[in-house]
Amino acid sequence: MILTKIEKQKKYKKRFNIFLDGNFTFGLYDDTIFKFGLRINDELSDELCKEIREYDEYNFGKQIAYAYLSYKSRSKKEVYQKLKSKKISDKIIEDIINLLTEQKYINDLNYSKLYLENKLSNKPIGKRLLKLKLMEKGIDKETTEKVIEESFNEETELESARKLLEKYSRKLKNKDAFDVRKKSFKYLVSRGFDFDVANEVLKLRNE
Repeated sequence: MILTKIEKQKKYKKRFNIFLDGNFTFGLYDDTIFKFGLRINDELSDELCKEIREYDEYNFGKQIAYAYLSYKSRSKKEVYQKLKSKKISDKIIEDIINLLTEQKYINDLNYSKLYLENKLSNKPIGKRLLKLKLMEKGIDKETTEKVIEESFNEETELESARKLLEKYSRKLKNKDAFDVRKKSFKYLVSRGFDFDVANEVLKLRNE
């Protein structure tokens, strides 16, 4: 196939339309064109076209991933979903994630620790809900258990429940004692605290 035209796209300044044998075939970024030294009348085999397009997709995916990670820590699953939403192929996504893991931009253990610290300092949740949230982020069971075991003991959970209840109690000023206890217990359980923890916190609060 002969490269018959390289046309700059109107919407994306750094992207160009590539025409082979007179027909539009695919789009490429300017750095891809530069790397492969593409010029009009070049002959491109199917194998070379595949290599060029994979390189272009890989670089495009890297740019997205770096930007996505530049302002907030992300889990491996979150990066995967972001790249998938941009139509990056699974093979390229795997290569990008492996690179980012080697470069330490992605580290699910560190991500989990930061996530836990953030939850404890802002709007605390119980151990049960924390496990669920980490699973939703794509954190494996082993990593989840390790982080919780290291950072979330019984004393920590009781303190988190106490802080949460203190804020919630302000909404129950005009309720009777029974109603306050009932709603408080239900709220703590809804935030992922076990029955025993909820009962213990309510007991300490009333002493």
